[in-house]
Amino acid sequence: MDKMQERPGSGQVIFVVDDEAFNRDIASRHLRKMGYLPREFADGASVLKALEAATPDLILLDIHMPNMSGLEVLSMARQTTSKSETPILMVTADSNPESVVQAFELGANDYVTKPIDSRTLGARIGTHLQLSAATKQIRAFAEGAEKIVAEQAVDLQKRNDDLVREIRLRMAVEAELREAKLRAEEENRGKSEFLALMTHELITPLHVTLGFAELISGDRQDSIGPGQYREYAGHIAVSARQLLAVVKDMLALVKHDVGKLSLNESEIALRDILQRAVSEARPNHEEARVRVEIDCDPGIELLGDRFLMTRAFASLVSNAVKFSPAGARCEIAAATVDGSVKVRISDNGAGFDPSQLQRLSSPFRQNSTGLTRTHQGLGIGIPLAKAVFDLHQAGMAIESSVGGGTTVEVVFPARRSLSSSARSIQRAAG
Repeated sequence: MDKMQERPGSGQVIFVVDDEAFNRDIASRHLRKMGYLPREFADGASVLKALEAATPDLILLDIHMPNMSGLEVLSMARQTTSKSETPILMVTADSNPESVVQAFELGANDYVTKPIDSRTLGARIGTHLQLSAATKQIRAFAEGAEKIVAEQAVDLQKRNDDLVREIRLRMAVEAELREAKLRAEEENRGKSEFLALMTHELITPLHVTLGFAELISGDRQDSIGPGQYREYAGHIAVSARQLLAVVKDMLALVKHDVGKLSLNESEIALRDILQRAVSEARPNHEEARVRVEIDCDPGIELLGDRFLMTRAFASLVSNAVKFSPAGARCEIAAATVDGSVKVRISDNGAGFDPSQLQRLSSPFRQNSTGLTRTHQGLGIGIPLAKAVFDLHQAGMAIESSVGGGTTVEVVFPARRSLSSSARSIQRAAG
């Protein structure tokens, strides 16, 4: 036990700074007995130079030295970051407390007086070395704790980010499910509306056909004259054509939806197609007393499907007539512009809100449905026309406003045009 108290050091390095060799020797002997490794310095300049290369565990520094005092050395040592926490004990024979106070103000940890008492010196050195070691341990612990906290913060942030992503993903999935549910409900409503419309659109001409057919077949007395026979037969023919048009349009849309609608292409005169379309829509515009005018150069020819193009334009003309007031005029104008062919179908009818265009571009949709529906039809005119024109690589644009009528513009690319001017442009481009 006494031996351990006599040699408490464990090889720590202590700088001994004193201009008197005798004082350095006495201090070094005490330190070696305690188990420390002293290094002696005779002036401030030499110890400062040594401090640039090494950091001792403690410094014993004499206050009064020539050239550079211990207080100056203390001040300069404390300005170095790596030496700012090295314990420095001032050694003085001066009884003036001002020097000691100044030393503490400059960063000294403690002081001992000359002549040096070995027990006092050992106790103070041991205390400050323990404090220094404890400070380093606390700092290491704090740095370790800070690192752990930082790592935990990173881990917590990662978990939080993962949780946020999962919540957002779930919200997105829920939103998609809600949207899918709304779409399904809308589709179900659309199917219900379609079934109601289809029933009406098929039953009405069937009733007309059946009614006139029964009148003819029930005339056992031959009371119906030839003129009425022709009139009844005409009504039957019109109703049959309406039924046939509905069925053909439905078949065309179904084929388009399943990717089986194809073109039977041939050279066709655009004016003939437009006249056929107007003829197919004639029952509608004659009944509505709407005048349809065509302005198309007979020389404009296209490469396309005669039947499908006729049905597409007939659908657009029927829509224009259907939503126009009695006595109105529907204009169809076609012209060749820079090789492409533009067709415009304009009416001054009721028009519609542009925000409804996407809805009207879907099959079986009208601005009004059910009991509020004011116009006949399945609502497939625009979708059918778009499907047909898409197959012909033609663009279709619709402009409309409530009460301001509607204009549909169809533009066929130059490669579809067979007119002489278009061919000249194509040859020049090639």
